[in-house]
Amino acid sequence: MNTIYRKIFLGITTILLIACSKDEQAENVQISVSADKNQVKVGENIQFRVQHNASAVTIFTGDEGHNYDASAYVLLDGKTEQEIQNNVHRITDPDIRPYRADFAQAQVGENPFLGGIFRVLNANSGDDLDIAEAMSDASINQNVLKVTSTNPDWWNEALRLNVNSKIGSDKKLILRMKFDKSVLEEPRTGVQKPNVETFPVVIRLAGIPEGETNVIFNDSSVWDIYWKPQTSYSDYTLDLIRHIAAWEQGTNKKMETLSYIQILFTANSGAGYIGDYYIQSASYGGVSYLPFSTGKSLSVNSNSGELIHNHTYTQAGTYKVVVVGTNKGFKNYSGKGYQEEKATGNSNEYNYSRTIATLEITVTP
Repeated sequence: MNTIYRKIFLGITTILLIACSKDEQAENVQISVSADKNQVKVGENIQFRVQHNASAVTIFTGDEGHNYDASAYVLLDGKTEQEIQNNVHRITDPDIRPYRADFAQAQVGENPFLGGIFRVLNANSGDDLDIAEAMSDASINQNVLKVTSTNPDWWNEALRLNVNSKIGSDKKLILRMKFDKSVLEEPRTGVQKPNVETFPVVIRLAGIPEGETNVIFNDSSVWDIYWKPQTSYSDYTLDLIRHIAAWEQGTNKKMETLSYIQILFTANSGAGYIGDYYIQSASYGGVSYLPFSTGKSLSVNSNSGELIHNHTYTQAGTYKVVVVGTNKGFKNYSGKGYQEEKATGNSNEYNYSRTIATLEITVTP
């Protein structure tokens, strides 16, 4: 009798080992996609039909936010865990352009400066003022922009940074500059005011609201910004979150694009900065990354091998439709024992089979 039990046990064990060995390998995916029509109008329904043998199916319809080529499937493919942790692999937003004005690149005597991205102008008329010039600064062995402040109480000597970028998450403004002297003066008489150490900085913005195309300048601002003149090059840093909010409150609109930043060095308590100051560089914002594009997971809840997905496009264009089919094998145990390995879930311990199918759709107005 014991011999019979041993034979039955060995037989069952052999079957289980064979089954586990076979199931570790994922079944090869076969998948295709078709549509009831390959050209539709905006708002017209299109029906996709997917034939497959996959356990998971995802469709990327190609419109904004659902572009397969900008998905994690593509951008992280072949990357190690360390590469994923240490680097950003998402696509940069092309509409968000960091502003950089480096006067080391400016030519002595040029105006407009750096191709017009930086201007020194009359805040009232918009005309360029003859109070600035690119020059060489021997202390740092490079060119800078020298500006002469003469009438800070007139509120007309402005720096304008032509940003022309969509608003991103980074709204930091940095002016790297120095002043000829650290003492402020009474603007009309030139009497020094050693007891007043800071002067007010007024920043106003122009931008384009969401859904509009015209640039709107608004004189709403934040009134608690004060800078102390330093006689060595220093970074004057300011986050423009509150200034953008002031513009939005003043216009009753949501800013989408920041067109330009206008900066006034003014007077306070009868004291302002009079004399030369030197701008080494100016910057605003930084690179912003788009989120990974995502697909729609289709419910695989039958053995029919066929899925139907309906979709409408909201904009005209040509769209690349991609369906992704995935099969996964069972966990590939390394031999350390079931009790030790059953709780681990490293994806490297599984075998995957993944295949895509593509289709091009044309959408007309």
